[in-house]
Amino acid sequence: MSLFLNQTFWENRLAGELPGRKSHEAFYPLRQKELTEIDVTHYRKAAVGIHLFPKNGKCCFLVIERAEYDGTHSKQMAFPGGKVDLTDENTIHTARRESFEEVGIPQEKGKFLGSLTTVHIPVSSFSVDPHLFFHEELLAFIPDEREVHAYYLFDLEDLLEPSNCKEVDIPVNARTTMKRVPCFELKGKIIWGATAIILSELKDLIK
Repeated sequence: MSLFLNQTFWENRLAGELPGRKSHEAFYPLRQKELTEIDVTHYRKAAVGIHLFPKNGKCCFLVIERAEYDGTHSKQMAFPGGKVDLTDENTIHTARRESFEEVGIPQEKGKFLGSLTTVHIPVSSFSVDPHLFFHEELLAFIPDEREVHAYYLFDLEDLLEPSNCKEVDIPVNARTTMKRVPCFELKGKIIWGATAIILSELKDLIK
């Protein structure tokens, strides 16, 4: 049975100081100088849910592949989530609501464990709060076809495998390619950008 299925493990890890920006920088697509100069005062608030599930004695986390659309994050790998609505009590509520809307996770399901460090996304001007939820059992997911192309469960321990941390060239559009972008490659899927930044902190938290 995986140590990561023990809720006490998470409570102890989250009670201490978070790895924070040091973890973020390792997977940030921009150069360090650009990162320190970002003004986030006008950024909109958003949140994502990192949902942990048991599967075959291991601890897995859910990632979705966004549907193709005319927008910045089309077809990207991401955690369920989105921008804060006026009716949301807080960003934890946002993460639960968006998780229900995108993949059908009931809002009352999953114990809230804690939050990771806020991630700022310059390309879309969002400040994203990542929230961790622990589920005692695996759920049946119902993806929203308009927003979700597919969903995947990845073994949390795979984040600790050095060979899964890579640098790849990412085509942004027909004319632009980002060179040597830090990413995770899990089951053949490339995870980069904000999702990789969040996973980097999660990886350092559990090491």
